[in-house]
Amino acid sequence: MLAAALAAGSAGTAAAQQLTAVADADPQFNALFHQSMQRPADVDLAFRLAQRAVAVGDYEAAIGVYERILFYNPQLVRVKLELGRLYYRLGAYESARAYFTPISQSPALSEAERQNIAAYLVEIDRRLSTNQWSVYAQAGLRYQSNANYGPSSRIIIGDDVAALLPPSYASQGDGNAFALATIRHVYDFGNQRGDVWESNLSLYYSQQFQLSQLDLGFAEFNTGPRFALFPDAMPGSSVRPYIIAGGIALGGVGYLGTWGAGVSVYTPFSPFFAAEPFVEVRQRDYQNTADYPTAGFQSGAMWTVGANLFGRVSDDIRWRARLAYNDASGELPWYGYDNFAIDLALPIEFQGLWGIRRWVAIPSIGYSRYSYDAPNPFITNLITQTDNQYRVGFALDVPVYEQWGLLTQVQYSWSDSTLPNYAFDNFSVSVGPNVRF
Repeated sequence: MLAAALAAGSAGTAAAQQLTAVADADPQFNALFHQSMQRPADVDLAFRLAQRAVAVGDYEAAIGVYERILFYNPQLVRVKLELGRLYYRLGAYESARAYFTPISQSPALSEAERQNIAAYLVEIDRRLSTNQWSVYAQAGLRYQSNANYGPSSRIIIGDDVAALLPPSYASQGDGNAFALATIRHVYDFGNQRGDVWESNLSLYYSQQFQLSQLDLGFAEFNTGPRFALFPDAMPGSSVRPYIIAGGIALGGVGYLGTWGAGVSVYTPFSPFFAAEPFVEVRQRDYQNTADYPTAGFQSGAMWTVGANLFGRVSDDIRWRARLAYNDASGELPWYGYDNFAIDLALPIEFQGLWGIRRWVAIPSIGYSRYSYDAPNPFITNLITQTDNQYRVGFALDVPVYEQWGLLTQVQYSWSDSTLPNYAFDNFSVSVGPNVRF
C-alpha cells in the first residue's frame, strides 16, 4: 500500500523521488526503503523507514512516509504525534498544530507525551503571535578561587626589574551572589516572507562577599530588523542589521559605556549545520574611578569579525561554537590589542533521575589570545604583552517543575603570558535556579 501510494499522483511522485534520493545517499535507509516497497502493508517497517529518514536529517522524506501511513490508517495517534514534531522542526507551525491539537488529550498517549504536546502548543502559539516574547533568567551563588584574577606568582615585573607583588594584589578567593536575564522580543511583520524586527536585552549583576571593588553590573541591548534572505532557495536564511548600546558598572560606579552597530547573516546549510557570521564596530568609553584611576586610557573603537555556529550530531546531542576576532584601540598604544577567541559547547540531552523533561549536560572548552600593540613602559620597555587564555567547563541543567530548573556550572581557566604579572588560574563553581518562558 505504501508503495502504491508513493507511485500515485504528482504528490506521490515527488515523495517517491525524495525517498529515492535519500535511499541513494544512505545504505541503511536504502535497505529499509526496498523492504518497504516489497511489504507496503508493514506499518512497523514504515515506522523504521521514517525514523531512519529523521536520523539522516531528511524530515521531508520522513513526513512523506508518515503521511502515507495515515492515508490508509488515519487513526494512528503516534503517527500524528511524530508528524507534529517534524512539522515543528521545519518551522511549519500551523501544520504542526493541526496534528497536535486533535490528539492532545488522547488516552492512547502517556501522560508525559500529553504534557509534551501541551508544551509544543504553547510554544507554537508564542511563535505564531505577532509579538513574541521569550525570557531566560537565573539567580544563584558563585565561588571563585581567584576572584580578582591575581597573578599566579608574587614575583612580577615593574620598571624593567623583578618586583615582589604586595599581598593585597595577590590572588584572592571570594564568593558572590548573582542574577542574570536575557529578554528577547520579535515583532512579526506578517508579510509571509518571515521578515521580523528582533530586539535582545542582556542583564547581569553580581555582588561580592568581600571584594566589593569587583561588584559587577552589565547591560547590553541590540535591536534591528531580520529580513528573509533566500526564502525559497534556503528557507530560514536571513540578514540582520542592528544597533548596540550597553554599559558596565564596576565597584558600584560607572566603568564603561559602549555603542555601535553590526550586521549578521544566518544561513542554515542543513538540518545538521547552520552558521551566522557577523561584523560589529563599537565605541568604548571607559571612566576613571577611585578603584580604577587609569581606566579611561582604554577608551577607543573596537572592530569584531566572527561567527556563531550551530549543529547537531543526533536528536540528543547538539553543538554550538563561537569564533571571533577583535581589533581594539586605546588612547595609549599599550592598551590597544588584537584578540582571537574560540568557544565550543556540546549540549547533551538525556533522561534524568526524575521528571518528564530531559536533563541537559553541557561540556565546554575555550581559548583566547590577546596580543597587545606595544610594551607598557610602566612595566617594561622590553616585552610586549601576549596572553594565551584557556578554559574548560561543565554545566548540568536539571528541570525541576514546569519551566523551572536548577543550573550548576563548574569552570577552570588559566592564562600563560609573556609577563608574569598576567599569568593566572581560577576555579569557579556556581549553582542556582533558572526559569524560561
